[in-house]
Amino acid sequence: MHRLLHLWLVTFLVLFTAVACGVQLTRPVDPAASHEIPAFAIPPANPGVAYERFIVIGDTGTGRADQYKVAAAMAERANRDGLAFILMLGDNFYENGVQSVDDPQWKTKFEDVYADPALQVPVYAVLGNHDYRGNIQAQIDYTRRSERWRMPAAYYTFTRHLGDGTRIQFFAIDSNPIHNREADAPAQLAWLDRELGKSDARWKIVFGHHTLYSHSIRGYNETMIAQIEPLLTRHKVDLYLAGHDHTLEMHKPVKGVNYVVSGGGAGPDKAYRVEWSDESYYAATLGGFVFIRASKDELVIEFVRQDAKTQYAHVIAK
Repeated sequence: MHRLLHLWLVTFLVLFTAVACGVQLTRPVDPAASHEIPAFAIPPANPGVAYERFIVIGDTGTGRADQYKVAAAMAERANRDGLAFILMLGDNFYENGVQSVDDPQWKTKFEDVYADPALQVPVYAVLGNHDYRGNIQAQIDYTRRSERWRMPAAYYTFTRHLGDGTRIQFFAIDSNPIHNREADAPAQLAWLDRELGKSDARWKIVFGHHTLYSHSIRGYNETMIAQIEPLLTRHKVDLYLAGHDHTLEMHKPVKGVNYVVSGGGAGPDKAYRVEWSDESYYAATLGGFVFIRASKDELVIEFVRQDAKTQYAHVIAK
């Protein structure tokens, strides 16, 4: 009797904790498996045009088989089309970040997973909420140890130059203090306002961990919308990239800004439920990544699944 009572209590606590934390105990249904995918066309690459190709991936760091499957699809695509760099959107190490630059998780959840020669490119990373459970300074410091890990600060900016001189400026934000309305958030928001304001790059892309618009179990993030959206709109940012919600999504533009969620880096292992709405161009779950081909006049955004095939693509034209 006591053993049965103990088992019942343990089961109740697990279920209660899972519900409270938004954890799903069953694998969600992928809406992209049944919803009619909108017609799309991927413009052929023109030999006379300068391109740069990069992967956007978030919510990766489990070190388990599903993360390896997504990484294999990334490698297949990179081997086929080439790859300049990767954007990593936070929750780089589940469940509790890393403790130091010598933490073995650097090997088991990053170096070994993305070991294919085609993936040996710069990885520009930001912090997620699970990373904050560990030593966030260690992720910044690993930049000096690694040949490809790039996180010079909790938030930073960098510019990529295409062969024709086109400049694409990326603004990496630490969305955790912004989402939590912490005391140091205004300083970062002032920095973002200032950096966006002085940029004359042809393309402006902001990336962070927390979403603004999403149709997953978390829904719209009103806290982020209130603080970030006015800056994106005022400075005519072309694209905001986020993870956090373990889905693949493209929201229809809001006030001229495009919103993409790429949180499928851990595959079905960490997948969230997501709904397809009238505001969606695309919504899917169960793993994958975003592959972007950038040129002077367009961003071609592909949503690639674990079979390395593009399920949907969208073109943003200048």
